[in-house]
Amino acid sequence: MMAGFDAIANTFDQYRALPPGVPEAIRTAVWHAVGASVGARVLDLGAGTGRIGKAFVEAGDNYVGADLSFAMLREFLVPGRTPMLAQSDGELLPFREGTFHVALLMQVLSGARNVRRLLAEAGRMLAPEGALIVGQTVAPPDGVDAQMKDRLREILAGLGVEAHRRGHGDALDWLAARARRRASVVAARWISDRSPRGFLERHRTGSRFAALPEKIQHNAIEQLAVWAGLHFGSLDAAFSESYSFELEVFEL
Repeated sequence: MMAGFDAIANTFDQYRALPPGVPEAIRTAVWHAVGASVGARVLDLGAGTGRIGKAFVEAGDNYVGADLSFAMLREFLVPGRTPMLAQSDGELLPFREGTFHVALLMQVLSGARNVRRLLAEAGRMLAPEGALIVGQTVAPPDGVDAQMKDRLREILAGLGVEAHRRGHGDALDWLAARARRRASVVAARWISDRSPRGFLERHRTGSRFAALPEKIQHNAIEQLAVWAGLHFGSLDAAFSESYSFELEVFEL
């Protein structure tokens, strides 16, 4: 997976940046949820290009971002500030046990090799009564992206590509059983205009998809574009959809 993210690092934010104000709302929700004091140390695992972490850096928080992909971290730029970043495997972190008050796992669990191991390692980094926070963007289950993803999975299966299992609910239940408290928080809501063409452009640059053989990528996108044109009436058909960013807060 690291090679996949390395390949898309310079275009990642172009296609996957959160709307203005959303990263700041996530930061506010994080600190409100944990009630941490000034100077509390936060570790962002899978920090990537900083699409969420930059809000913490700009606010002057005691923030450290870690990611396995050096190319992604190289895109983590904050004018006037020098982020504290570490290239590291999230399942084997170089920090001392109990170093941080908050550990963030924002939209990274679906790509983890071993989710439980990642969660356990994140928990090991926390000081007593620290909080581990898992965050993700929640899209409409019947929206454009969801329909395109379902159809793409069918196309890739026909091309001999095994579907990626994205569920990690069992791992979160495992974590909840070890936590003192679990809470769910909606950090932000917004409306996003989606189109089949926009999905095609974004998905071409997805790390997992970009790692497939070029012939399969081309064939799959071509088939998906034909299907979408017929299904939605046009690749440029636009739909305004409701999105949210949701946090699962585990106090350990």
